[in-house]
Amino acid sequence: MTKHLGFALVLFVTVFLFAVSVQAGESTGNDAVVTMIKGTARSYAAGSTRGRSLKKGDLLKRGQEVKVAKKSRLEIRFPDGTVMRLSEKSDLKMNELSFNKQTDDKNVKVGLSVGKLWAKVKKLTTPDSSVEVRTSNAVAGVRGTVYRVNVEEDKSALVKVYDGSVYVANPPRDASTTVNNAAAPHEVSGPHAVAPPYHEVSMEEWTAIVKAMQQISISPQGVPSKPEDFDPKADADDWVKWNQERDKDSKL
Repeated sequence: MTKHLGFALVLFVTVFLFAVSVQAGESTGNDAVVTMIKGTARSYAAGSTRGRSLKKGDLLKRGQEVKVAKKSRLEIRFPDGTVMRLSEKSDLKMNELSFNKQTDDKNVKVGLSVGKLWAKVKKLTTPDSSVEVRTSNAVAGVRGTVYRVNVEEDKSALVKVYDGSVYVANPPRDASTTVNNAAAPHEVSGPHAVAPPYHEVSMEEWTAIVKAMQQISISPQGVPSKPEDFDPKADADDWVKWNQERDKDSKL
């Protein structure tokens, strides 16, 4: 009897501790962490409408959605050291978070439905690694750079690159297909018809390379502009200056 009671007690304690660790958001090694919050932000589990207030040190897991309130800002750090920041009234979903310490492979895919995102991405060291920011009509992928993405209420988007280069493309309509399955990025002026054998290039197939100190805008319908230079002085508003100061303190 004593033996059975002892076993039952151990089992109960084990289950209890596991439940506590899950509720506390114990790290799996693939989670992002909140490193700075100014104001208010909330996270939502997949399929849930009941969010919880975020604080510094909280973990963000795959499938969670983050909403930043008015007059607020949030900084997120990923296990490899990549940093992303969100401005007020931004909505971001953690679509994919995976990091392999043995191979250095990483796969980060986030979805920005509205708001402003600033990213300082640690250089990718393996061909199977990717970091992508997806909007409703574009996807921006990098291999180590500093850039930002703005998404307006009408779903138009703006990508500005400050260091390195970013490939920007229309996301495929088939959600199971990713940009990684497309041909190697190459600079184009936008959707166009090619020489015989005729093949009409759809809005899904354009890809552009945006280099340092260049920007590209995408209309609500998914039509891209040509990459063009921007004036860093005219661009230096409070959001940009704040991020650049934060970048100086981050170690990548």
